[in-house]
Amino acid sequence: MKTKALTAAQIDTLAQRLSDTPIEPATSAKRAGDVFARLLAARIGAERAALAFTSIVTAEAFDQAEARLTLVLDYGNPDPAGEQTPAAEEEPKAAPTPVVGKPQAIRDQAQSGALPQSPDFSKPTHARFRAKLAQIVALAEAGDIAALQAFEINPVSSSPKAMARYRDLCVIAIIASQPAAVWASSASKCLCQPRTVRKS
Repeated sequence: MKTKALTAAQIDTLAQRLSDTPIEPATSAKRAGDVFARLLAARIGAERAALAFTSIVTAEAFDQAEARLTLVLDYGNPDPAGEQTPAAEEEPKAAPTPVVGKPQAIRDQAQSGALPQSPDFSKPTHARFRAKLAQIVALAEAGDIAALQAFEINPVSSSPKAMARYRDLCVIAIIASQPAAVWASSASKCLCQPRTVRKS
């Protein structure tokens, strides 16, 4: 099963969020994508934009694409080059401890490179979603960004919505923890390979 691609008009809408001036409507989805990619790179840097672009335009629906763009803009590092330090001066750091609590703190922790705490599905109402959550946790721990982005979740109730939030935060954490060269390589693979979805 393949997801429906975003239309040129939808991509234009996303691109407009990155521009202070009106954007001329694109004549094709490809042209709209080129404009969106250029504006995104100007906002967050070319290296991070490559992977963020893939995550956004391969979303299962337009509202999910908007949500992912919001995560990138509101909680991403707007100056990726500013966090670079000489390798000789870097010291090994202990892995950050996952934060449980306020959404802002959890997002900040994910942006620092720490995987978020998985949702608590111990209640009976979550029983039928536990296996699917376990698959997402395994992919996150393996650092498989492409598989996480392709994992199909239908957010029709609180349990799937919690899984979708957890998955998107895991993608942010993995991106933040990887060197820029790895982001670029992963983005290139994602752009070249057909997108498939994983069924529970």
